[in-house]
Amino acid sequence: MVTVSSPKRYTQSQLTNIFAELVNSHPSKLIYQLWNNPKDNRSLRLSINGFRFVTSELKLTAYKFEVDTPLTNKNLLQLERYFQGMYFILRDKLFVFDEAEASMITLMDGDIVKYLLNLESTSQT
Repeated sequence: MVTVSSPKRYTQSQLTNIFAELVNSHPSKLIYQLWNNPKDNRSLRLSINGFRFVTSELKLTAYKFEVDTPLTNKNLLQLERYFQGMYFILRDKLFVFDEAEASMITLMDGDIVKYLLNLESTSQT
């Protein structure tokens, strides 16, 4: 069964360029600090330094969700594939920076795994 990835609003390199311009830095210096997987331009998972940067330096709003059960490898791949905005994982917490995604998770009573399964089932071709 093939699944289609959700189109990202921005790529990693686009966001890095925007952030670098905002803080008068060079994108090549920032990209390895911001992203958990800087080699994959579609991956929007932030590193710990990236999380600190966007919350402290850029003052972006992070929506925090408790993760009741540990995320599986499948869940991590679903996050990569279907989330359209930046996110950060810290132990049993998921921080989302996209307001629409945060709203949808809230509508699912904060159940991230349930939300990811729903995204996957509606994205299959």
